[in-house]
This record gives sequence, structure tokens and C-alpha cells, in this order.
Amino acid sequence: MQKDTNTILNEKILRIIFWLLAGLFGIALPLMSLDAGISGDEFVNYEHAEYVYNYFTEGDTTCMHGVRKGSTNPTHLEYYGQSFDNITYFINKIFHVDNIYEVRHVFNSLCGSLIILIVGLFLVKTCGWRAGILGLLLMFLSPRFIGHSFNNPKDIPFALGYTFSIYQMALLVTELPKTSIKRLVFIGLGIAFANSVRIGGLIMIPYLFLFCGLWYFFLNPEKKTWRTWVFWKKGFILIGKLSLVCISAYFASLILWPYALKNPLRHPYESLQMMEHFATNLRQIFEGGNIFSTEAPWYYLPKYMLISIPIVVLIGFFASIIFLPKIWKRVSPLTLFIVFFSVIFPISYIIYKHSNVYGGWRHILFTYPTLVVAAGYGWETIYQWAKNKYFQYGLYVVTTIFLILPLVHIVKSHPHEYVYYNEFAGGVANNYGMYEMDYYQHSTRAATSWLLNHLKETGELEKAISSKDKIIIASNDAYSLTYYVRKDTNAIIPIYIRYYERGNKNWDYAVVVNTYINAYQLQKGIWPPKNTIHTINVDGKPISAIIKRTDYSDYEANILVNSLNDTTLSNEEKFVNLRLAITKYRKALESDPYNESALYGIINTYSSLRQTDSVLYFSEKLVEACPSENFLSYAANIYISVYQQTKNQKYLDRVIDLRKQVIKSNPRAANAYYELAMLYAQTGQQSKGKKCMENCLKKNRGSFSAHYYFAIYNAQTGNPNAGIEELKKCAKKFPSHKQECENTIAQIQGR
Repeated sequence: MQKDTNTILNEKILRIIFWLLAGLFGIALPLMSLDAGISGDEFVNYEHAEYVYNYFTEGDTTCMHGVRKGSTNPTHLEYYGQSFDNITYFINKIFHVDNIYEVRHVFNSLCGSLIILIVGLFLVKTCGWRAGILGLLLMFLSPRFIGHSFNNPKDIPFALGYTFSIYQMALLVTELPKTSIKRLVFIGLGIAFANSVRIGGLIMIPYLFLFCGLWYFFLNPEKKTWRTWVFWKKGFILIGKLSLVCISAYFASLILWPYALKNPLRHPYESLQMMEHFATNLRQIFEGGNIFSTEAPWYYLPKYMLISIPIVVLIGFFASIIFLPKIWKRVSPLTLFIVFFSVIFPISYIIYKHSNVYGGWRHILFTYPTLVVAAGYGWETIYQWAKNKYFQYGLYVVTTIFLILPLVHIVKSHPHEYVYYNEFAGGVANNYGMYEMDYYQHSTRAATSWLLNHLKETGELEKAISSKDKIIIASNDAYSLTYYVRKDTNAIIPIYIRYYERGNKNWDYAVVVNTYINAYQLQKGIWPPKNTIHTINVDGKPISAIIKRTDYSDYEANILVNSLNDTTLSNEEKFVNLRLAITKYRKALESDPYNESALYGIINTYSSLRQTDSVLYFSEKLVEACPSENFLSYAANIYISVYQQTKNQKYLDRVIDLRKQVIKSNPRAANAYYELAMLYAQTGQQSKGKKCMENCLKKNRGSFSAHYYFAIYNAQTGNPNAGIEELKKCAKKFPSHKQECENTIAQIQGR
């Protein structure tokens, strides 16, 4: 009796702790989000939400076409329900909110808080209050998750709908054959919300039928009567109820989605097809190299998860697999299946379909909450296995230590928590330049805030206001910059720059996030550049830099070079401008020897003057400064041009070396293999050329470009029939490129 009383008392204490933590995290996360920067997707999403608002209020159909103001580049946002963006836009519009992104971040973080609560409740229902408390802690102390909770308007709201639906489905199968209206409504709401954010929410419809089907045929107490009409009648009634839920959820998900409302069946199907093979192809850092997202290896997602999920979660998850037979005795087999299936299936499907993913594992954030549920099962089983109370206390200490590790990162790096790599991987410092850092450009806010304070302290802001000589601030994240300086436009002009073309524009200060910075430059400390006056750091490594311009020679040189297009200038005047441009480029390079735009400019200028030695000298300097795929290829083209003029073997050897460096920089750059192979073929080294293309295929088996270039190589090296056959295979393997293959076949056949 005493034992029962203690158990009840302990449960009451654990219940109080659970709800105190849930409340604390529910308050803390929105407050923390107020410090967060604007993520890379938010501006375009919010702008599209304005189009949706105009559609409903004015009948404007701009939202149907997926374009931005003043741009013809597609956003593809007509294919997204993006209900979260639309709802927050409506709220900001109704209440005339000025700090629009801060309000969005609060709502975004509330979605994150609800996910944390659902994970905790899931574990409480299936494993007890202790497991539930651990689930809350594991979620809140997951830096990548809470970092995205601040300002990721796609993946976090979608994860909320997905996690809530999975939780409700797990409850439903424990209640069957009873089907309460409450449970069915909750499942419908979860599916509707997830699908209203992203069409991938449809995946939960077959989930629902699969889970209920497994219960009906394997766990149903009446399964032995499967030959009777009553058994099948009840089954059809259940199917009818589930179908009603799914149909209602589907159409409810379209309410704020104009493109889907126009054609509720065909357009969502188009969206689903587009999502599987997203057209955007982004360059990113992976394993120390610069690759395009469409060329990422199959293990991209699993590896990113292993190196950026807290150790305590990984231990718990793998423990849940090891101790599965023990967990089976406490948690129903079907619930376990639901938990593991909801994690493993989506990741496996993405790998199987070779879907386009980037930005770490943010696209599968929706699988993380149930992964944490599994981790909770693992830790709870470990605690139960330790019968001795002192041993159990020791395990609590070990768990606490592992929880403190990500907590330290969260405290030290706020609000840039999502820039995180676990201790097994060596932390941020050891992965700097090897994997992506601030890929979502969160740090623009902190960098801009520092710069504004700096301008006030130095008196430059006041001087700009009084003299009306405005300060020009450039950024590779100009949308965020523009928002943060919106109240200082009487003194500041924000502009956009590409980092590697920064010398071609006029600016006084630059705020540069290390998104799209070459991996080599990060590894070697070439970035941040000279004249950086401050950096925003995580784990001692800069993720954004504030640069003060001390020399404008590169910009002045660029103006002189552009003057060559002026038809009113004589040839003599143009020649004088070219010589003066070289002088200014050299001056800029004295200020910063690694100024890529100045190096690129001086190479082109010397090339116009046909000064080959200088062209080659500065080409080497450019490659030394930034051995990117583009600059290496540019230098290779220069050398091959010189070789064609001189027939000097050393220049050809350098071309081959540069092509090899391109491949080393990006082993999945199929065009580089092709260019090198053709170079071998043209110089009588057919065997080397063939081997080069075979290596290309080995490295890029899932790449259309690799197969396409392999076919072209065969066709251009005396084997057109083999090339045509390869193109036919390529068209079958990559249906979306069928027309391109057929056109190339026609060219080979001379039609």
C-alpha cells in the first residue's frame, strides 16, 4: 500500500513538473523569437501572402502566376497553400502592425511550442510522465529545431500539422473499434493544416488508412471472423468514416489556397509532382566541397542528421532500436510502428526519389518530433533496465550532462541556435567550411543592429542626416537589411550586392552573411575579407561580417571599363580609360589582394589590351583567392585560348590541372568531367577521356547531367550510335528531360 501511495505521489510531482516545463517553454520560445533574424524564405512568402490577400479582397490574380514584383523569375509559390503566411499577413493587415516579422516569429514559435507539447503528451500517453518530461527537454534543447521555430514559415507549421496528426492517429488505433467524433475531427484538422501549408500533407491520408488497416486485420479482437459479412460490413463503415474525414480535411486545406481553389484536383496534383523534384538548384557546402543541391549524394540527409542532432537524442533513438523487444512489452506494437514509420518512411522516400533537398535537413523537420518520441522510449527503457536506484541516479546525471551540451550552445549562440553541429561531429568550429552555417541568413539582424549602433556612436549617422550625403549599405541579404534600416532611410540607402561582384557597386559599408561563400575561403580564413570591422560569431567562427570600404578604386575602375560602351569616346580615349582602370584595379588589390571582383576586372582589362603575361598572372591570383568552380573554369578557358595561340604544352597541362581542380572542388560537376574528357580526346588520349567519363558516371549515377554528357562524349568521339543509345536510356531514366534528349538525338543524326 505504501508503494502505491509513493507511486501516486511521484506521478503527481512529475505531472506538475511536466506542465510547468510545458508552460515555461511555451512562454520562452516566443520571447526568444523576438531576437531572431528574418529567414531567407520569409520575404517572398510574405509578399505572396499579400497577393493572396489581394485575390480575396480585390480579385487580383497575381498569386496564380508565382512571380514577384518587378521580376520574371518564378517563385513556384502558387503551388504552396502557405496558410501560415496568409493568416499572419491577414493579422498584420487587420491590426496595422509595423513590426510584421516579429509578429510572424511569435506565431511561428508558438507552432514550435505546440510541437514540443505534443511530443511530451505522446510520451506521457504511451510511456508515462517521466518520459514525457524528457521529451519536452529533448525537443527544447534541440538547437536546430528551436532555431527554425523562430522564423521558418514552411517547415515548422507543416511539422505541427504532421506531428499532431500522427499523435491523434496513434490515439485512434488504441481506441478502435470506437471512433469518437473528437478524435476524427482532430485527425482531420491536423491533415488539413499540414496540407494547407504544403501539399505533402496528403501523405497522411494513406497513413491513416494504413494504420487503421493494420489494426483491423491484425489487432482487431474480431479478426478471426474475417469470413463473415459482419466483419467486412464494419470494415466498410470504418473506411467510410475515414474517407469522410480525409475528404473534408482535403477540401478544408484549400480554403486559403487560390491556385488549388481554381482547380481542386488538377492543381494540387501538379503541386505534388513539383514538390518531388523541386526546380530550384542551390549551391551549398557539403563535406568540404561546393555542390549543387540536385547533385547531393543519397546520404546527404542521414549524414546531416547524425552530425547536427544532439547526442542525447541520437543515443535515445538508437537505444529504442536496440531495446525494441523490451519497449514492445510497454508500448503497443502498432504505436511503435506508427512512430518509426513516420520517421523512416519519408526520409527513405526522399532518398529513393532523389528529391532536391538543401539547407541541412530542414525539409524533413516534420520527422524530428516522432524521432524524439522514439528517443524518449529509448531513454525510458534504459532507466527501467537500471533496477538499482543508485545506478538509475547515475543515468540521470549522464542524461543531464548530455542535455547541458546543447543548452550551452543555445545560451552562447542565441539567436543563431540553428547553426549547430553536435560534439560527436566536433561542433561548429570543426565543421566550419565543411558544411553549411548560416544558410538561412538569420545573422543579418545582429550584424545590421551592430552597424547601426556603430554609425550612431561614431556620429556618421547624424552627419549623414545633416549633410544629406547618405550612407550606402550593401548586403547579400538586402531584403532583411532594408527592413532593419526602414526607420533610418533619411540617412541610409540599402542596396543588394553579390559578394563576388562587390567591387562593381558603390557602397560605404557591407553586411555579408556567409551564405554561398566558397568552402575554401572559409577553411583558409580568406573570408571575412580585409577591412572587416566586426563579425557575428558562433563557436568563435564568423557567420556574418560588417565590412567598411576604405578604397573605392575597384568601383571607379569598373566605371571606366563600362565607359568603353560609350560610342561618343574615341579609341584613344578608350585606351586611356583602360590604362587608368588597370591603375585603379591595382590600387584596389593593394588594399585587398583577395578582392575577386578586382581580380576578375583586371584580367578582362589586360585581355582587352592583349597583355597575355598579365592576364595569366592575375588568373592565377584569382584562383588562389577563390578556387570556385566558376573561377577555375574561367581560368581554364583563358589558358586554353593561350594554348591555341601558342601550342605551348605547359599551357595545356595547366588547363588539364584546372579542370581536375574543378572536379575536386565539385565531384558532381558533370560538365567539368566532359570538358576534361574532350580535352583528352582532342589530344589523342582517348583512353583517358573514356575513363574520365566513366568516373563521372560512378560519382553521379543519379544525375541526368552525367548520363547526358556521357552520351554526348560518345557521339563526339567517333561513336554516334552509342551516344544515341545512351540518350534514349537517359530519356527513359529522366522523363522530365525527354525532349532535350530527343532534340540532341536529332542533332546527332543531322535532322
